[in-house]
Amino acid sequence: MTSLTDKVVATLLRDISDGTLQPGMRLPTENGLMRRFAVSRSVVREAISRMQAERIVETRHGVGSFVMTPAADVVQLDAPVRTTLVDAFAILEFRTEIESAAAAFAATRRTEAHLTQMARALEHFDSALRTGSTDVVAHDVAFHTAIAAASGNRYFLDVLQQMGRGVSPRSQLKAKEIAALDRVALLYEVLREHRMIEQAIVRRDADDARAAMRMHLAHSRERLRAASGLAQTY
Repeated sequence: MTSLTDKVVATLLRDISDGTLQPGMRLPTENGLMRRFAVSRSVVREAISRMQAERIVETRHGVGSFVMTPAADVVQLDAPVRTTLVDAFAILEFRTEIESAAAAFAATRRTEAHLTQMARALEHFDSALRTGSTDVVAHDVAFHTAIAAASGNRYFLDVLQQMGRGVSPRSQLKAKEIAALDRVALLYEVLREHRMIEQAIVRRDADDARAAMRMHLAHSRERLRAASGLAQTY
């Protein structure tokens, strides 16, 4: 079921798409949005926060939130409200092609600083699991972002940064689906796959890095399929 936040974001995106809200224009105030959508302040703030993360709007403290002007020198992605499993699978397909190449480049171009970033993300991921937490999306995103940065090609990094937390398949799921996916043992499997990618990059083995990333994202797809009970025909 689409949430109230999703509906607010979808309507504002439509306003931007049809020109009702143009780059540089200020969004209605929180109170104005609350009245328009008949929702609480927390819903409005969550919607604005999501659009900030997608770099669609920026908030100037004490002034308001404004529609951002798309940068001319970066790849621009649509930022739809991604709430379905079909969307999650589509993102994984896209990521598989993009990130496999990024991992291969990272293996030949990474610096010690890049390796430190990857290791730190995996340490945080591991630490969370050891305390019984399954809230690892931020660490997952940090690891993949570090690889994109290590590729030496800023467009790989631009793509992941524009996707924000949406790069994580778990961010597309409903609470029931997340519960099925969040077993600690399963997340240790994800961590093991991450370490295989990291080790290939450390060895400067581009072919292994590409294969390890492709395998990891293929497994992510199957884990989502299993958690959702989606038919194998997708």
